[in-house]
Amino acid sequence: MNDLRIAFRKLIRTPFITVVAVLSLALGIGANAAIFSIFDQVLLQSLPVAEPDRLVNLVAPGPKPGSQSCNTAGDCEHVFSYPMFRDLEEAEGTGLSGLAAHRLFGANIAQGDRTVDGSGVLVSGSYFPVLGVRPALGRLLQPADDETIGEHPVAVLSHRFWQNDAGGDPTVLNSTIVINGTSMTVVGVAPRGFDGTTFGPQPDVFVPLSMRGAVNPGWDGFRNRR
Repeated sequence: MNDLRIAFRKLIRTPFITVVAVLSLALGIGANAAIFSIFDQVLLQSLPVAEPDRLVNLVAPGPKPGSQSCNTAGDCEHVFSYPMFRDLEEAEGTGLSGLAAHRLFGANIAQGDRTVDGSGVLVSGSYFPVLGVRPALGRLLQPADDETIGEHPVAVLSHRFWQNDAGGDPTVLNSTIVINGTSMTVVGVAPRGFDGTTFGPQPDVFVPLSMRGAVNPGWDGFRNRR
């Protein structure tokens, strides 16, 4: 106890040094906590999907022709054109039980009289089936929702968006939301804690990949292999 009293007296007598020491400790502890959080999410925690150890990323190393806009869903080696993805999806003898694609996009979402700027993920109809996740409400996107370009205006809400912006209301099913100016029908809510398969982004909505032209007005690259 005497040692503690002496230590406290010295700290009180040198307030500047005490403040610097406390701030240094706080910054050090905060930085360590942040680094561990990232390390935990990237290396220790598994994706909240069925059999995450069986998932692989396909890559195409080397220079690529055409646009070098690689999105934030992965680096350039992970990016394939839409026609190439469809070819791979239909290929025989790949040794894969399923193939899925995804691409992030900025989403202006209007629901009733409320509008929010958020983010979304364009996903192939195989995305949720390949990952083996189950909906919290309604259903998730299926291959039938992604068969014809521009013909499937449906969306799945993230669980967080459903809770925070839709009030967790179960009647959100079959309601209409407007994403980047396109009206879409809500068919389901993703499971709690599922934020897609890209570390960092927390998407609000999931939309069929074949609807990219609708949520990215002016984009028409469905047949462009470059």
